[in-house]
Amino acid sequence: MPLRLLALLPLGVATAIAATQQAPRTTADGVYTPQQADAGKDLWVMRCQSCHQPHNGPNFKAKWMGRDLGQLFEYTMNEMPKSDPGSLSEDEVASAIAFLMRANGMPAGATALPADQAALARIRFDSVRSAPTSTGPRR
Repeated sequence: MPLRLLALLPLGVATAIAATQQAPRTTADGVYTPQQADAGKDLWVMRCQSCHQPHNGPNFKAKWMGRDLGQLFEYTMNEMPKSDPGSLSEDEVASAIAFLMRANGMPAGATALPADQAALARIRFDSVRSAPTSTGPRR
């Protein structure tokens, strides 16, 4: 291998690694759309409210805060609704999670929450943004 190519190899490897890694995100970054949360509310009215209230507040936050949304997605896919576990589509579960995020005070954003467990595993349920919004100190 020519010497010039060997010199470029570390740069290429570093670039490839950086491209495959995404910055971690949190639910405070606006990871769902208002329309998606509305669809989740409609789903909750039709399929969920007969068994329970929307999960929001201290108990829900204590259970899920700091965990990734992939775990919540998997739980919901496999366990809900209690009357017919596993009957929701991936898109329905993503909408239900968007509704839960709104019910727990997380801001909406411009991009819909993905209906993909692997993608959701890179989003942490948290009330703190993943990156500061200014160059000043965080409070």
